[in-house]
Amino acid sequence: MAEGGKLRLLMDLDGVLYRGDAALPGVVEFFEWARARGHAYMLVTNNSVRTQSEVAAKLGAIGLRVEPEQIVTSAVATVEWLRTQAPHGARVQVLGGSGLMQAMFSPGSPFIPDWQWPEWLAVGQDLDITYQKLAGACLAVQRGARVVLTNPDTSLPTELGLTPGAGAWSAVITLVTGATPVVIGKPEPGILEMALRLLPPQGDVVVVGDRLDTDILAGKRLGARTVLVLTGVSTREEAESGAIKPDYIFEDLPQMIEMWERGTA
Repeated sequence: MAEGGKLRLLMDLDGVLYRGDAALPGVVEFFEWARARGHAYMLVTNNSVRTQSEVAAKLGAIGLRVEPEQIVTSAVATVEWLRTQAPHGARVQVLGGSGLMQAMFSPGSPFIPDWQWPEWLAVGQDLDITYQKLAGACLAVQRGARVVLTNPDTSLPTELGLTPGAGAWSAVITLVTGATPVVIGKPEPGILEMALRLLPPQGDVVVVGDRLDTDILAGKRLGARTVLVLTGVSTREEAESGAIKPDYIFEDLPQMIEMWERGTA
């Protein structure tokens, strides 16, 4: 990194700041370092389960004070994209958690919930998935609903291991109906562009994530420098042998700070 230069950091959450409900090493120190150095940051997550306020509360529980406005979720990005595509009063069915439901149908929303004849089907992470929900989503597509997917992550890292993500539910819908969803979250760069608009215009852009196929690829498509931390899904071997090459690979956030401070990365 350029010595003394200010950065605009676009940080992933799952697998970077925490795994499940447990903070990863050096997270609090990382934000103290960023503030001390004058680096700006936004937290950008493909996870659509929680609202921005709920994400902020979760971060508060592990010692991080972050304002909801500093968080961009794939649910928020999906709703913003849909506002540009669907007319006022469009009928929308949601397969997802409270984060997506609240973002889609909050007071003043232009969208109408419809589980019978929706024009759009919005798919996100659903921790209470059932056969009936998946069947209903497939039937909505067969009735003409167009599909928008908050994010393509097929897995989500937890303390116990990888569990199914929104991309897994979308894959079921595609297998049944043949529908190809519009993808909003990473690796598409639009969610990162949305976060950048909320940061100062000056400073090098750095995307920090734990997945090559979403975080790092999105950063590459954005034209930013990219950092892979090995505390989540992707491994060093995958990064070194695969087609998606991050600019930097660190074991964790503390090593990233150490290497940057020493000027050896």
